[in-house]
Amino acid sequence: MASLFSRRSAAVFAAALCITQLVLAQSPAPLAPASAPAPAVAPSGSLIAQPMAPEQFAACVQQLGDLTGSAGRPLAREDFLRIATGARYDDRVRQSLLVQAGEPTFWWDELAATTDDDRVRDGQRILAANLATLQRIEAQFGIPKEIVVAIYGIETNFGPSQGRIPVLDSTLTLACLRPCPPERATACISRERAYAAVRLLRDRKVRPENWQGSWAGAFGRTQFVPDSFEQLGVDFDGDGVADIVNSEADSWATTANHLRTRGGWLSGVPVYMEVTIPREQQAAFAATGKSIRLPAQARKLSEWVAMGWTGFAADGQPAPLQAAGDPEVYPFLPVGLPGPAFLVSRNFNTIYRYNNSERYVMEVALLATRIAGGPGFFTPWPTDDPGLTRAQVRELQAWLQQRGHSLVQPDGVMGRHTRDAIAAERAAKGLTPERRAGQRTMQLLMQP
Repeated sequence: MASLFSRRSAAVFAAALCITQLVLAQSPAPLAPASAPAPAVAPSGSLIAQPMAPEQFAACVQQLGDLTGSAGRPLAREDFLRIATGARYDDRVRQSLLVQAGEPTFWWDELAATTDDDRVRDGQRILAANLATLQRIEAQFGIPKEIVVAIYGIETNFGPSQGRIPVLDSTLTLACLRPCPPERATACISRERAYAAVRLLRDRKVRPENWQGSWAGAFGRTQFVPDSFEQLGVDFDGDGVADIVNSEADSWATTANHLRTRGGWLSGVPVYMEVTIPREQQAAFAATGKSIRLPAQARKLSEWVAMGWTGFAADGQPAPLQAAGDPEVYPFLPVGLPGPAFLVSRNFNTIYRYNNSERYVMEVALLATRIAGGPGFFTPWPTDDPGLTRAQVRELQAWLQQRGHSLVQPDGVMGRHTRDAIAAERAAKGLTPERRAGQRTMQLLMQP
């Protein structure tokens, strides 16, 4: 959601599997991201260990009604109960919260799927067909049009994947499954999100008949959670309503408003610059099993240049690092060395505020670069089995169907049934027992 996501977002592979911190953690957070990141592992013995009984959910809704005085924005108890008592517990929310980190996910898998040639071409078509509108949004909010279109592509695949769970149901279910600590009478994220959903219905800012979204309550073409949309929604098409479900212009402007208002954007400064680190400095960036992101080491780009860091030209040849205004940048290495290395700007942090996921930021930034006609990454990932595009996943899925795996659907998403089938076929070929296939593995599996 404005995914993480809502990546995530909602229908894309990355948003479903990206392991990020749960936005619903009940520590104070003054500003929620626009979209919701992926679920984290649930603690044993928690409320999400089993489905919530109807009477338990109804009692929770009543308790939430008693606490409306703590809402960040005015909400009468009577208004809350009038609207909220029509909500239903949705167990799909609990199931999403229970997603485990058991399925291996790699940067090269997720970026191969989310920034493939098909999505680049679709983004370029969106950009060309709506150039005047996107240029006006860029002029008003200062956010590059390619970034806005890329978020649209990552969040909902340019519109069709907005989610199918009623937002009122999901937000109230979340508030009941992730209740605030009893000692806190002030607003907290899960409760405030539910209150915001009720206020949007109360004020008729959304249409209840088609108000559906993700498990975490993110909705619309660029996946905003209710509390972010309530504060940042923009009517850009001039019809008097900020409608991010049906209006692309409103969705794009609302996204740009979030990036400007909650993060700030440095005009003319790239989100990332791929770099080569001098050999004598590389030991400090060796792979540790985690990404290396060092905002505390931000310094002027010219200082990194003075330390011997270099960039790449459009053809992949070494080139001096340069950016307008000599901005402050800091190192970011998704998997450490060996692997791609970057210097990232404040614009990285701005997208991160939209969806708290490093992978999400780089998906958006890479897709935006490619939509604008720029290159992908030059440094290879440290793997001999690179990730599959969605077209390749569909090809593999069709082959798996022919092999008798009837539950597999050729949808381009590496879901559970596809991974089950891959594991079975790997075993049949005498390969290591894994549930993943990359380009090399796909060829091994499909060869006669």
